[in-house]
Amino acid sequence: MNSMNNNHPGEDFFSKPMTNDSLQAVLEYLRKNGLTETEEQLTREAGPILRNEGTSGLPPDFREAISVEFDTFVKHANDCSDVIQAEFSQLLFPIFAHSYIALIEKHAPTARVFFNRFKVFIPECFSEFVYRLSLIEDAMTLRPNEYVRTLRDNKFVVKLSKPTMKHLELIQTRLIGVKNIIAKHISIENADDGAVSRTMIETQMGGILGVISKGERRHKMLFSVVKDELMQSIEKRKSKGKDVGKKMQTAQHCPAHDRVPLPPLSEHLREERRNWLRDVGKMAIISPETPVSICMYTTINAPIGVASCDFSDDSSFIAMGLSDSSIVINAMDPMNKMKKLRDMEYLEKIDIETADNVQSQMYDLQASTSSARLTGHGGPVFSVNFSPDRRLLLSSSGDKTVRLWSMDAQRNVVIFRLPSMVWQAQFCSRGYYFATASADKTVSMWSTDRMTPLRMFPDAYGDVGCIDYHPNCNYIAGGSEDRYVRVWDVVSGIRVRLFSGHKAPIIALKFSPCGRYLVSLDAIGTIMVWDLAYQRLVAAEITEQAGAKGHISFTRDGGVFAVSHGNDNIQLYSLDALISAAATQNDLYAEPRVNMEGFQLGSYATKQTAVIGLHFTRRNLLLGFGCFGQ
Repeated sequence: MNSMNNNHPGEDFFSKPMTNDSLQAVLEYLRKNGLTETEEQLTREAGPILRNEGTSGLPPDFREAISVEFDTFVKHANDCSDVIQAEFSQLLFPIFAHSYIALIEKHAPTARVFFNRFKVFIPECFSEFVYRLSLIEDAMTLRPNEYVRTLRDNKFVVKLSKPTMKHLELIQTRLIGVKNIIAKHISIENADDGAVSRTMIETQMGGILGVISKGERRHKMLFSVVKDELMQSIEKRKSKGKDVGKKMQTAQHCPAHDRVPLPPLSEHLREERRNWLRDVGKMAIISPETPVSICMYTTINAPIGVASCDFSDDSSFIAMGLSDSSIVINAMDPMNKMKKLRDMEYLEKIDIETADNVQSQMYDLQASTSSARLTGHGGPVFSVNFSPDRRLLLSSSGDKTVRLWSMDAQRNVVIFRLPSMVWQAQFCSRGYYFATASADKTVSMWSTDRMTPLRMFPDAYGDVGCIDYHPNCNYIAGGSEDRYVRVWDVVSGIRVRLFSGHKAPIIALKFSPCGRYLVSLDAIGTIMVWDLAYQRLVAAEITEQAGAKGHISFTRDGGVFAVSHGNDNIQLYSLDALISAAATQNDLYAEPRVNMEGFQLGSYATKQTAVIGLHFTRRNLLLGFGCFGQ
C-alpha cells in the first residue's frame, strides 16, 4: 500500500502508449485552462493519431465537452454577419445529429439532456428530422434505425463561401470534437461566386443530406419536345396579336426520334390529334385579363372515400380509385357511353373477310353504359391513369400490385406484382411504357408487354410518392419523402438532375408541356419551379395550403398551371409571367423569386369538397374533382 501511495499521480497515465483517447484528454485539459497555442501545436504534431480515431471523434469526457463545443459553435454562428450566419446554419443540424447519435451510444440520459437543450437552435426546415431523432431512446433503438443509417453512410453536403470557410477554419482549431464530426460526416464545397445570399441559401436547405453537390451538374439533358403540327398551331394561337420574346434555341436540346424505341402512332391516336387540332382555334388563353373557367365535379356516394382520380386526355371519361379497392369509371357526357366488347365466343364467329361492318359487330351496343365499376385490387387504389388512346387504364394500389385494365372489355388483363405498395403509376405520352413510384424507395420503368421492369432507379432515401413522365418520353421525374426532386434518363439509367429546397415530403410534380420546366409541390404547401436547362430554382411560392395529396395540371399551351393541395382550394399560377420576369436576370446566378407578385393568378375555394384531381380540357376549361366532406 505504501509503495502504491509513493507513485506519482500521473505515472500510470504517461506510462501507457499514446492513443487518440489520451491525446484528446490532454487537448481537453489544455482547452479548459486556456492554453490555446499549446493546444494548436499539439494538434498539428499529433495529426496522424487524431485522424485514426476509432469511433465518433469525440473527446473522452464527451458528456461535458460536446455540449460545451456545440454551445460555442452556436454562439459563434449567431455573432456573425447575416449571410455568414445563414451559411453556418447549414452546419447546425448535421453536427447536432451526429453529436446526439454519438452520445446515445455512450450514455442515453446525457444524450437526452443534450437533445432538449440544443434542439431549439436547429433551423425549422429540419424539424421533421429532429423529431425522428427524438424517437431514438437508447443504443438498441439506434442500430436498426434507417434514418441514422442514411446519415452515417452518406456525407451531408454544405456549400460555403470563402469568408465563411475562413471563419470555420478558425473556430475548428478550438473545437476538436466539432472538427472531427465535420471531417467524418460533412462534405463542404465552395459556393459559386455571386451565388451567396440569404435567400439562395435558405431556398436550397431542407434535404435529408443537405444541398446538391456540384458533381450533379455534369450531365446533359435533352429536355425539348419536337414541335409537330399540333404544337405549332398551339403556339400560333397563343402568340396571336402578341410580341413573342427571344426564346432558347430548342433544336439542339431535342433527343433523336429513335433514342427511345416507341411504337408507331396508332390510327386511333392520329384521329385524336386531328380532333385536337380542330379545337385549337377555340382554345382559351388564360391570363389576368381573361381568367379561367372552372367546372367542379363532386362525388357524394363514396362513404369510405376517393383516393385518386384521372381524366382521359379528351375529357370524355373520369376514373376514380376508391379506398374500398374498387375503380369507378364515368362518362362525362351521358350520351357518349362506354362501348363493351362482346364475349369471346361471339367474336370468334365473326368472319373478318366477309363481314360488312366488323367494328360494329365487335361491340354490344345494348350493353353500353355511362358508368362501370372494376374490382380486383385488395387495397386502396392510390392512382389511376388512362392511356393516351383511352383503350387502357393503369391503376396502383396498397396491395402491392399495378393492374392494367381494358376499357373495351372492362376487365383486368395484366397484373404486375411489386415488393411494396405502389403510390403512383403513369403512362408516357405515347403509351406502351409506364412508370411506378413505390414505398421501397424506387422508381421503375415498365412496358405493357413485359412482366418485369425495364429499368429501376433506387436513388431515393425515402418513399417515392409521385412521378411524372417527360413529354418527350426520355425522362422520368420523381419526388420523395427525402425532399429531393430527381430526374432520370430512361435510356442510360443515369440521374441527370437533382434538386433540393423543399422543407417537407414532395406530394406532386409535373413537367411543363415544353419540357424545360418542372413544378413540384410539398406537404406544407410550398410550390417550386425548376429550370431543367440551367439546373436551378426559378421561383418558390410559400403558401399555408398544407395537404397530404396534391395535383398539378398545365394548360394545353403551357402558360398557366393549376394546383390543388388536397383541401378545398384551387390555385392558378402564371408560368409565362415567371419566365418573363426571370429573363431579365443572369441565367447562371439568378436568385430565385419568392412569392413573386403577379405569379399567382387567383385562388378558388369550394364549399366542403377536397379537390383531389385537376385537368385542363383541349379548350383550356379547368375540370376539378373531389369527394364531398372528405
